[in-house]
Amino acid sequence: ASLGQTAAVPANHIRITFVGHASFMIESAVGVKALTDYNGYLPLTAIPDIVTMNNSHESYYTDFIADGIKHVLRGWDPKDGVARHNLFIEDMRVRNVPTNLSDITGRMANGNSMFVFESADLCVVHISHLHHVLSKQQLGELGRIDIAFAPIDCFMTMSHSELFRGLAQIRPKLIIPMHYGWFGAVEEFIEKAKALYPIRTHDSDTIFFSKAKLPRRTGV
Repeated sequence: ASLGQTAAVPANHIRITFVGHASFMIESAVGVKALTDYNGYLPLTAIPDIVTMNNSHESYYTDFIADGIKHVLRGWDPKDGVARHNLFIEDMRVRNVPTNLSDITGRMANGNSMFVFESADLCVVHISHLHHVLSKQQLGELGRIDIAFAPIDCFMTMSHSELFRGLAQIRPKLIIPMHYGWFGAVEEFIEKAKALYPIRTHDSDTIFFSKAKLPRRTGV
């Protein structure tokens, strides 16, 4: 399976395709496409309707937007405010939860957002470049989460122990690893994760999900 495939997404399903690094294409049953962490250098064979960029690091964003992309959602406010998005297109909703909340000053640093994608009664969160466990307010804003894209680098984002604490807070049914491009990160993550969750592999870069097919207990 590849990003350019034309097979329709069945009713009550979404299709998720790994594009690279922290980028996934999420496609709804009516064909709405959203791409996480659009950065301009990962190759695209389909133009998304929506792109998200969780923070302003060069690996996660670009100011050069390909023709045909209608909605560009940035996880930060360039004017130093708080980014807020709540976009509805056809059978998909995309919203954000700002992170990097400072409990010391009570101010939102707002350098990053988690984006939540809702379609087919599924809620998918891109945990993004998170650096801390979540507040009660942030967890409330997230709501019920079925699938979580989780950074497993253990270096640039969070340690694995912090990541597992965050995942225990979010309580997704399925964890999909990403952001793994450091030596040994995958092996170390799997070794630690298998003590907590069942782990399985998938044989392509694309997979269909539906509410009915989610595992009963959290898996990777």
